[in-house]
Amino acid sequence: MPLYENISISPEQAVFRHCVTLAKNVNFSGEPDITLTWVKDPGYQQDYIDLMDFPRCITIGQGAYLESLDRLAFHCGRLKLTIVKRNAMQAGKIAIGSRCVLQGTAIVAYESVVIEDSVVFGPNVTVMDSSGHPLTNRGADDEASRITARPVLIKEQSWIGMNAIVLPGVTIGRHAVVGAGSVVRTDIPDFAIAAGNPAMVVKYCDAPGDHKE
Repeated sequence: MPLYENISISPEQAVFRHCVTLAKNVNFSGEPDITLTWVKDPGYQQDYIDLMDFPRCITIGQGAYLESLDRLAFHCGRLKLTIVKRNAMQAGKIAIGSRCVLQGTAIVAYESVVIEDSVVFGPNVTVMDSSGHPLTNRGADDEASRITARPVLIKEQSWIGMNAIVLPGVTIGRHAVVGAGSVVRTDIPDFAIAAGNPAMVVKYCDAPGDHKE
């Protein structure tokens, strides 16, 4: 059974600057939940989590807005950014572009989650690049070493609807729209509108101004 160790950091702490790179005019509304996690097999249990293993693991671009307060018209939870290191592997990374809007968004990165500029998330979207466990032999002494990850890329000026889930290995195209409550398992092309579980393309937009959910 793997062991999980966690460190929570906040923007007020000095260590925050070691792990998070902020551009100008980044606005946090409420207190985000930013967690560094080391998942390790029994052979690594003699060591303790070290902040030095998480340098610059999160970058947030200019003018991004990150909401953690439930004061919206719809339910909005606390923003959660989680970086995971598996055994001796390199810790994951989250890159959030300029002018992005995140509202109670939960992002988990074992390897890489990249969000390009001007992406807007509705409340309570989940983005993950790993399921966090292997499919077989759960609880075995090598479980952490068998956890796989596939990078996620959300391209510029896309919209992700409320309560959507973006699964590992997905690329969402430029100016794409993902409907509320959708589960995105496969790539979404540029200018596509996708909805459902699993999310399927229902139509295309000719221009960004045509986007409607």
